[in-house]
Amino acid sequence: MVGKKIRNRRKSAPKAVRISRLLGYVLSAETRNGHEKCIYASARGFLTDDPDTQAAEMLALSVGGVRSPDTIGHYVLSWRDGEQPTPEHVEEAVSVFMSELGLDGHQVVYGLHADTENIHLHLVINRVHPDSFKVIKPNRGFDVEAMLKAVAIIEHRQGWQRERNARYQVLGDGSLRRARQAPDRPPLPDQPKRDMERRTGEKSAERVAIENGAPIISRATSWQTLHAQLAEVGLRYEKAGSGAVVFVGDVAIKASRVDRGASLAQLQKRLGLYEPPSHHQPVKALPPQPMVPDMPGWEIYIAGRKARHAAKEAATEELLRRQESERKRLTGEQKARRDDVLKGDWKGRGAQWNTTQSVLAAEQAAEKAALKDRHKAERKRLRELYRPFPDLKQWQRQHRLGDFAERPEREASEPARIEGDEGGPPTLRDIRAYVPEIHGQQVHYTRMEEAWMGAPAAFVDKGREIDIFDWRNRECVLAALQLAAQKWGSFRVTGNDEYKAMCVQLAVEHGFRISNPELDESIQQERQRTRQQAAPAMRLEPRQEMELDRPGVG
Repeated sequence: MVGKKIRNRRKSAPKAVRISRLLGYVLSAETRNGHEKCIYASARGFLTDDPDTQAAEMLALSVGGVRSPDTIGHYVLSWRDGEQPTPEHVEEAVSVFMSELGLDGHQVVYGLHADTENIHLHLVINRVHPDSFKVIKPNRGFDVEAMLKAVAIIEHRQGWQRERNARYQVLGDGSLRRARQAPDRPPLPDQPKRDMERRTGEKSAERVAIENGAPIISRATSWQTLHAQLAEVGLRYEKAGSGAVVFVGDVAIKASRVDRGASLAQLQKRLGLYEPPSHHQPVKALPPQPMVPDMPGWEIYIAGRKARHAAKEAATEELLRRQESERKRLTGEQKARRDDVLKGDWKGRGAQWNTTQSVLAAEQAAEKAALKDRHKAERKRLRELYRPFPDLKQWQRQHRLGDFAERPEREASEPARIEGDEGGPPTLRDIRAYVPEIHGQQVHYTRMEEAWMGAPAAFVDKGREIDIFDWRNRECVLAALQLAAQKWGSFRVTGNDEYKAMCVQLAVEHGFRISNPELDESIQQERQRTRQQAAPAMRLEPRQEMELDRPGVG
């Protein structure tokens, strides 16, 4: 069993939004992911059994924790492939988990999810104590440590297979202790860095330091030898406060994360008091390093990713610098205006001074609010301009590289297209089996089953037109036509004859209004053909029923 804490990446979201989204996902996973389904759910610490009322109760108690902007904890317990927990297993696991975190009696909503991979349990816990209204820090803030203890206890009690290299284990007498790791097992980068490595295919600075620096540190016989050998592989070891860090380029990594014997205290036991390099050590420049050698297209991908990141940083810095300059200029101009309007002798005119000052203050407050709104809109446009760069797998799929090299190419000629009469930016629409995602001024629609693997868009809404790339797929064309009908009512279609014929059939079946004059005759012929096919079937069904009712038939 694996335990994981899901961190809140949108801490600025209101408590009501966070609670609503989390409980909606935990109790109805299929609405967010067609592959995932909640097969068992329950809750504890509430007055009612109704999920909507429980959400209101959780929000009301969370609001009581006024000193904490985020009072909700989200954790996941995942079983191994093939392990099938029962509702009784789930209830026992929740009891153990809440006890180890010191949150017995707190509100918790939990749901067991099944998908194509592992069965896993989501727990949404309110950290506000139901009686004292204090926001509790589980295990004095070390909730992940308590979670790993709970995992070991649940595995032992329920007989699940223990994870390799698990941090805790239960002994034969039932006592819990920290498991001993093999001395030759190298450390791993922490989980967020490993997640980034999977997304980009690039080794994290921490992994580079572990792989290149740990062997040198363990063999070092003097400080100067250590500095010289680390510089040859692009690393630096420096004292920082009472500890030390290893630099990979400009990225500082805590020395003990590189190797258990790399801490300042451990090295000073071996090498004596810390010595900085006796002379300037030229440090080798390290290029980005792939996780897998000879990865198709990786050099192009990582160069593009880093160029996008650099461009975004430069544009953001320039925007923030300009906005700060505009705020200071407005402040100066408003002060000068106040000094000019309110200067002079106002003796005996106190009431007039008050009204003049009030009107001026209101006018200047409106100016500040307008500037703030404009700056907010500019930052939003910048975020839309620099959307996140695609993950490596998505990029390889788009360029048909690696595992996607043998996939058939889509039509390279003129794209299938739907055109509307009205402009305006495209908007997100819930079109059944397709997931929308904003890319700048466009909305890309991808099949829900393929979105998790970074598949390219099946069709793209560009505002005045919709381009269909997977136009041979009848379901894809139907979804695009539904979007067009919702946006414009009637529309034109452009593309090859095969695509237009499919549009005609779908228009007749679903009542879409296609405005192409050259397709009017085809639409009428398709309607006539459809009526002719339906008429014999309607006449045949009663006759068959009569024959079945005759004596001796069947």
